[in-house]
Amino acid sequence: MSDLCAEFHNPCIAVIVPVHNAAAFLPDCLRAIAVQTFRDFACILVDDGSTDSSGAICTRYEERDSRFAVIHQRQSGVSAARTAGVRAGLNLGAQWFAFCDADDLYHPRFLQTLYEAAVSTHCQAACCRYDCFTDTVPSESAPPSETTVLQPPAHLDALLHDHRVDYALWNKLYSQQIIAPELFDNGFAHNEDLLANWKVLTQANGCAYVDFAGYHYRQHPDSASHRALPPESIDEQRRTAVYIREHAAPEIQQSANAFYYEKLVYLCSMILRRDDAANYRAQFNELGVGIRSGLRDPNLGRNPRLPLSIRAAAWATVYCPDLWCRVCRRLLKDRR
Repeated sequence: MSDLCAEFHNPCIAVIVPVHNAAAFLPDCLRAIAVQTFRDFACILVDDGSTDSSGAICTRYEERDSRFAVIHQRQSGVSAARTAGVRAGLNLGAQWFAFCDADDLYHPRFLQTLYEAAVSTHCQAACCRYDCFTDTVPSESAPPSETTVLQPPAHLDALLHDHRVDYALWNKLYSQQIIAPELFDNGFAHNEDLLANWKVLTQANGCAYVDFAGYHYRQHPDSASHRALPPESIDEQRRTAVYIREHAAPEIQQSANAFYYEKLVYLCSMILRRDDAANYRAQFNELGVGIRSGLRDPNLGRNPRLPLSIRAAAWATVYCPDLWCRVCRRLLKDRR
């Protein structure tokens, strides 16, 4: 990071943006951050070994706006990039942390709304909904004045099961009191955000939820949600679910068990929908053993928190895999 202006130190919020070959969308992302109604922030751009013009774009923003600074590093992956950004934000004395992916956009009042929600409720985290777009940003409405407080362990249950809260880091705001670089440095390329969120929010005294689409998640062929997942991604997602199950406190154990079993079923469906499913045979067999053994387990396949649709899918995976394979390939088109 280059020398910084004095006003850059001790920002209220540090916004961390990992950047890798995002030149096509990065200018829009940075403009949306620059026009935030909440002005007391520092935006730390982590150029993770980009080979396009992303690094130059970051440098230009650093030169034109004293709230922006860039770290150029060898390509090390998104977890390492976020870790570097968090470490820099802590060194600057930031009190709160937010994240943004380089191809996405903030609502103009994203930072202000989540900050006010967290401060007014004395929560150490805050979050909002997100929406998806391709070319045209959805119409933006003013945030509501109401805030819902998710007390522990409800905030962890929501992380695992409530799509509005979601696994992502980028629709949330975190207090410096629950942030540490090592919580993000998990080395994963898939579900790395869920694992980081679990570790961070486990330490939080609750989460303030504001029901508005404060984050705009761009959909394009190269986005993470559209890329076909390699075999190792199945292992990383399963390992994340195992970690959560093994580290859940008693009051959240039933929820974590249900999440674990649902993840096994979901990953099997991801394999079955693929034309090259044979390449995932080892992973599918391992997942199948877990699903079969858990079918009658009150903590897993008969967990009251498990949706009926997942129970049916688990049964179909074990007892009629050929038919279930055809169903998955016909109905589930993403990430093939």
